[in-house]
Amino acid sequence: MSLPIPEAVAAGSEARRPRVLLVDDHDIGRKSLARLLEAMGFDVTAVIDGTSAFEKLEKEIGFDYLLTDVRLPDLDGREIVQVARRLVPKPRIALITGWDVEPDESDRLGIDWVFLKPLDVQDMVAKLQQAPPPWRSSDV
Repeated sequence: MSLPIPEAVAAGSEARRPRVLLVDDHDIGRKSLARLLEAMGFDVTAVIDGTSAFEKLEKEIGFDYLLTDVRLPDLDGREIVQVARRLVPKPRIALITGWDVEPDESDRLGIDWVFLKPLDVQDMVAKLQQAPPPWRSSDV
């Protein structure tokens, strides 16, 4: 499996790497996905639960993407989505789940993607790269 490398990484550019907040309580899955996304040119902050995600969203500005599991030990990932939607600028948002999601849920919650487990990582990275964060639109 070969994944496309972002242009800024391939060119050795000093351009800012897109920032991802990854929220998942599954230790191996979280660490593996974080390493893969970092290898693909993303700057990843990975946390284990909703409380940690809220702290990161409150203290750190400028996440370009939020990837959150739905079922977390302390809350539902949709609660993190509701907070992230109010950020300025708003990150692109994805739910990661092994469960069915209602057909209208993406639109209702303002979610860009729903990625089902087991993850098709190649598809995920392609979709993230096809929908660059707003700051990249003006840089291109």
